[in-house]
Amino acid sequence: MSILTLRSRFLLIVSLALTGCMSGPAVKGSNVLVTPVNYVYKVDIKNNKLTPAKHELYAYLESNKYALQVHGATIYWQGKEGKSLAVLARNWLLKQGTPSPKARVLLEADGKGSSVKISTTVHQVQTPDCGYTIIGQYHHEKDGCSQDALRWQSMVYPERKLSGTQRLSFSALSAQ
Repeated sequence: MSILTLRSRFLLIVSLALTGCMSGPAVKGSNVLVTPVNYVYKVDIKNNKLTPAKHELYAYLESNKYALQVHGATIYWQGKEGKSLAVLARNWLLKQGTPSPKARVLLEADGKGSSVKISTTVHQVQTPDCGYTIIGQYHHEKDGCSQDALRWQSMVYPERKLSGTQRLSFSALSAQ
């Protein structure tokens, strides 16, 4: 065998031996849960009076304008007056900048009477409940709570974080 082949085999065996002894990563990352939350607002049209229902609907649209622009809405309607209100609400959303695919109008089959219902799904991020952080012992118990540990690390010595100097470790102080 040539020296090159022996050398490559030796390097392969050494690298495999060293990787077999490696431990897992120190921090696996943050453990977050993304949950869809559905918000529904319904306006009933009573006694075929469209004006009060229209004012109520526009008040809701105005107060939730930003969320509706970002997350969109599905507008369900019942009855003739409900359909006209649903079309007005969709046109209002489009005029405010909501993309057309995020502003849908659908007929709600069940129920009687005239009404319009606006449904919005928002995805919220939930982080796990982290225990108390012990200063100097970051990432020791719950690795999924890294966001809390990172917050504490940045708050311990903020002036040293900004200047780029290392902070003293508590183990070095206790050894002296």
